[in-house]
Amino acid sequence: MDLPTLPISPSMTYVFSPDQHGHLVPWIAALHASCMTMDRMIGPFLPPLENGKLLGWWRERIAESNQGTRVIVLLLPETPPGSKPVGNDLRGLAMLKLSDTETGSFRGKIDTLLVNQKYRRQGGAKALVDALEYEAARRGRTLLRVNTETNSPAEAAFKKFGYIEFGQVPQFSKAVVPQGSLKKSETFFYKDLLAFSQPPSGSSSNSS
Repeated sequence: MDLPTLPISPSMTYVFSPDQHGHLVPWIAALHASCMTMDRMIGPFLPPLENGKLLGWWRERIAESNQGTRVIVLLLPETPPGSKPVGNDLRGLAMLKLSDTETGSFRGKIDTLLVNQKYRRQGGAKALVDALEYEAARRGRTLLRVNTETNSPAEAAFKKFGYIEFGQVPQFSKAVVPQGSLKKSETFFYKDLLAFSQPPSGSSSNSS
């Protein structure tokens, strides 16, 4: 049964900052675990999930963010200046891995998009992806890739967000379902941010 949506204050996106958001890591790991358990989302680990393993995985992602090879964006209620969000404020997050090769210095890969069940169908996923695209463009990363489980809500969402499907791979990831273990197919997408920033062919833009 779907959970009822809540009347909430508007959500804002924030780029992860160790000083401002480092204390949220246990709640980030809990959100990830919830999506893998309740939604049966394919993640880095198979159930049963171990809290220590998941926390360690997230600390590695935070370290990559601190090193400048990853961008993490959080979905939170508006945080007043001088204050920090609390754990229950976390509504979602998304991550972009930046290519670390010289030949791929214009590329990035969206590898995580999570939204708390209570705050879905309120534009949070699109806000997170929009924020990642903005941060990617700021860093000169104009070609983005993402892969999702085939026939999943995430697949449908990225199609709506303008991502172009370029293939599917059957039996790509292991998954645990009530009937046992199986392998699920994956759909691959890309988006050229430069193409979306150009005016349509035959049109002209004027500034006054």
